[in-house]
Amino acid sequence: MTIMEKNSLVPSQRVEKRVTLIPPDGGWGWMVLLGVAVCNIFNQSMLSLFSLLYGDHLEAMGHKTSGAAIVLSTMLFVTNFGGPIAGAVLKLTSPRMVSVTGACLCTSGIFLSGYSTNIYHLILTYGVLLGMGLGFVQNASFVAINSYFKLKKSRAVGLANVGTGVGQTVMPHLVRFLLENYGFRGACLLLSGLSLNGIGGTLLIQPVEWHMKKVEEDVILDEKLHLLQTQHKDIVLRKDSITKKEIYSGLGRSTESSLGKEKQTDGDQKFSSNKEFTNGVKSTENGLNGNNNTVAVSKPKQGLVKKLYDLFDISLLSSPRFINIIIGTSLAVTSIQNFSMLYPFFLQKVADMDKQQTANCMSAVALADIAGRLILPVFQDKYRIKARWMLIMTSIWLIVVRQILAYQTNQMVLLAMSSIYGFGRSMVIVARNIAISEQVRMDQVPAAVGLGMLTMGIIVPPAGYFLGWIRDYTGSFVASITAQNLLLVVLLATWIPDMLLLRKSEKQKKKKEQELIRMT
Repeated sequence: MTIMEKNSLVPSQRVEKRVTLIPPDGGWGWMVLLGVAVCNIFNQSMLSLFSLLYGDHLEAMGHKTSGAAIVLSTMLFVTNFGGPIAGAVLKLTSPRMVSVTGACLCTSGIFLSGYSTNIYHLILTYGVLLGMGLGFVQNASFVAINSYFKLKKSRAVGLANVGTGVGQTVMPHLVRFLLENYGFRGACLLLSGLSLNGIGGTLLIQPVEWHMKKVEEDVILDEKLHLLQTQHKDIVLRKDSITKKEIYSGLGRSTESSLGKEKQTDGDQKFSSNKEFTNGVKSTENGLNGNNNTVAVSKPKQGLVKKLYDLFDISLLSSPRFINIIIGTSLAVTSIQNFSMLYPFFLQKVADMDKQQTANCMSAVALADIAGRLILPVFQDKYRIKARWMLIMTSIWLIVVRQILAYQTNQMVLLAMSSIYGFGRSMVIVARNIAISEQVRMDQVPAAVGLGMLTMGIIVPPAGYFLGWIRDYTGSFVASITAQNLLLVVLLATWIPDMLLLRKSEKQKKKKEQELIRMT
């Protein structure tokens, strides 16, 4: 058979020039980053200021460590469980509305906490109001950044999170100055005034539709779908001749948009909900009702449970890969949070450091963390590395560094190891939400990030308690750090095989596409 005969058997491909809208990958997106960073400086840093700001006030009310733990745990619980609520509200409103609301809640929580006279007031103000505000800001700000950036997404998230690092470095000194000169209530009032800058920052989050870039590109159309569209343009469904088969063929046509979306997705990488099918039914109804002799397809009413199911995108949990991702990111966050709490005690009790030396090591971690948030995302964007691979490499980095660090007592060695650890830790903060967003459609990102936060709220408290119990039971910091590293080992054991399988399927698909192009 000749080459011309072979080509005659291959269906011709139809190419169309289409103008598509893509994220600006910059432009006003940089202003959005500035606004989010400002909000993070004065609001997200409040988590690390709790003991410094409220410690003496709690003691004056007759509460010690247990009281502080209750307030702080409430705030973390509300922050994480507020993620899905923020995701649902985002689908109904916009990232700007949710982030501004979150910033207002943060300011209100800090302001009202200054007038607290018992622990219940602190639970309501710092725990509930500030916690809910932080949950709203975290979810909405990431969704906004995710919509503005595509190729520079990791770099953008890193820059926005630099605000948190700067706040954690600078704000403790400011809080100490305010407490010494204005007292507890004055400090809270002034901090709430600074928190108002977060409202101004979140107002910079404009709808991305205002700034989308137009790009002309060639689109290869599926010949079968093109013929199907052409044929259906001339179809008229009559009352006296319609059959069930024709009705369902009409529905099939209406869901072509969702079929096109499925072709763009890569196997199990993207998880779809029932929205396309619902929209398809709706469009078919409109098409059928356009003629007096046509038949309308009735659309069943959705119950409350179904509406909530779609609103929170619970269908995402039907994918084992998505569940694997949100559990893995939660384990990584649990591991670094517990190490951050344990590390100052390790430096003082094992390395026999005083408070100044301990502060130097903690400052080294913070400064290296800021540097990592600026440098590592640039590396990731340049070489187009998936966020999950970055988390895998970071986990290996942290396991090695922390296991070596657990046996060190020399001050200079610990200072250097602290810097190395902080540099690697930064990537967990930057890449965790990106890893989740890479596996879902754009409209599912708010719900996906919310479910990720919910998973953290479920996993972090019991895992943190268990890791603390190991330290108390064994009396060994080495055993506790090793247990923290085991959480990262679990992440590696569940993610690496999945990523290798995904890489293999991508290569096979790419090979098939190249063969098809070669044949044509």
